[in-house]
Amino acid sequence: MSEENKFSPAPIPKNEERRLEAVRRTGVMDVDNKDLFIVYNELAKQISNMPVSYTGLIDERRQYMLCHVGLPEDMPADAIRENTFCQYALNSTEPLIIENCKEDHRFKYHPIVTGPPFVHFYGGFPIVNQAGLVLGTLCVTDTDSKAKLDQDQIKLLEKLTSRLAHQLETQVAQREITASKTKSLLLETQRKFPDFNITDLIAFLSLIQGDQLGSKEKQLLKYNKLINDDNQMTDVARLFQKKIGLDSGIFRRMVTSNDNIQENLDNMLNELDIS
Repeated sequence: MSEENKFSPAPIPKNEERRLEAVRRTGVMDVDNKDLFIVYNELAKQISNMPVSYTGLIDERRQYMLCHVGLPEDMPADAIRENTFCQYALNSTEPLIIENCKEDHRFKYHPIVTGPPFVHFYGGFPIVNQAGLVLGTLCVTDTDSKAKLDQDQIKLLEKLTSRLAHQLETQVAQREITASKTKSLLLETQRKFPDFNITDLIAFLSLIQGDQLGSKEKQLLKYNKLINDDNQMTDVARLFQKKIGLDSGIFRRMVTSNDNIQENLDNMLNELDIS
């Protein structure tokens, strides 16, 4: 095959440096978050009536698959960036819809177009953060030559991808807030209680969270004047809690922010309704 008949890499986006930094900030590359994101691909498959949907973020050298439906379960989690369809979706915030990959000058020589599974349709929906940077894509593909998306389906998929982008940004914000509060907690603990070890700190956090305390934990807290003889928080403890900005409600939200969240497909479809 001549050089001009080979699949070629996409142009590098002009904002690539900022885009790569935004991808790194998500903190999801190489992290198994399938349970958080699979709902988006299930919905994309349902909306598009296509057999395959996948979500991936792209850094400087690869596309990392957050999750997918309709692809082999044992497929690698990442692919070389220069070999992907989705690299072409990084240069615009608008969907990249290719109804016939065999006739598209960018895709017609790709191995999965010229050979098995003979992909015919590709729809790449950019995952765009609030700064307008494209982190990756939510995609649907089909091998059927009749596969198409109408305008209503495209609008639904755009809304779905926007929700996915919002979830990524929310996770970034939660992680940064948690990290900031944790850092403040450790620094203030070191200043206020220089003899505290990790066991002492865990005991105090258990107290804030309202957990049942064991006798050893109570002893540690009493020694540091953080609970009284009735095992109630002292003024010293409450002042310290206020100092680190860690009231019980905030702390519980931090603890549960990474819990597995299974959203209902029908509810999400209703929320995405474009009528």
